[in-house]
Amino acid sequence: MASRQLGIDAAVYQGTSMTAYHNAGAKFGIIKLTEGTGYINPKAHYQIKSLHANHMYVHAYHFATFGYNASRAKAEAKFFVSRAQTENISKKRYLWLDWETGSGNCVTGGKVASTKAILAFMKICHDAGYKVGLYSGASLLRAAIDTKKVIKKFGTCIWVASYPTDYATEPNFNYFPSMDGVAIWQFCDNWKGLGVDGNISLIDLHKETTTVHKTIKPTEKPKPKPEKKTGVVYAPVINHNSNWMIQLMDGNGHYTGKYIKTNSRWKYFDVKTIKGTKCYKLGTDKQYVPAKFLKVIE
Repeated sequence: MASRQLGIDAAVYQGTSMTAYHNAGAKFGIIKLTEGTGYINPKAHYQIKSLHANHMYVHAYHFATFGYNASRAKAEAKFFVSRAQTENISKKRYLWLDWETGSGNCVTGGKVASTKAILAFMKICHDAGYKVGLYSGASLLRAAIDTKKVIKKFGTCIWVASYPTDYATEPNFNYFPSMDGVAIWQFCDNWKGLGVDGNISLIDLHKETTTVHKTIKPTEKPKPKPEKKTGVVYAPVINHNSNWMIQLMDGNGHYTGKYIKTNSRWKYFDVKTIKGTKCYKLGTDKQYVPAKFLKVIE
């Protein structure tokens, strides 16, 4: 799944059909569900239905009015989650918090208090089983929110708005707002003249799992599993001669003048590399056999 995918976000100001956006190249949509603790977008249900009909990924967002009040943030989050469940938003998708100026949302309560309230909101959504993210303008994210704390808690989850003009057909990365943790960049608010915000993902938003796997550096080889140091080996017949003898070596790779027969089984007590050759120890330090002559059977 590609990380760079175009998408839109829609509220009551957009129509209920997402077909034009799909035809223009959008792969996902983020629909406004709720605001505060009482408002429900009356078009949301039909917008979501249209996204599904156009085979687009469906995410949802909530417009905050809690400002820096953590208890109100929790109440708004519960309202949002309830509506997301009613609309059957998949828990493989994101619930986004839109925290910005408007609808009485106070953004001047201080970075510490505002961040605490934002984290409280996001935790409720996360604990309900959803992926979570935070939306705002670039300047507000820098000035009013401790985004490092948000990223530390929820990973790469910032949806940032920043653009020089209101119209664009494709994102111009010369205007990309450099900051950590960006998952989506909203690069215009009139994408292709369709009267809708244009967004591009910078991570794979639609992975089936969020399990974290250890990344192996390009120069780092996976460590092999340690080999058992004891077991039983078999000396197979060589050249169809069951009386063929295999000469033993000592721990320094010198032949000892002692032999074992093929078509025989031996218990080994150690595995050692001697002069670049893997060998099995069959008894004392003077009884090593190169692995190429043996087969491990247990």
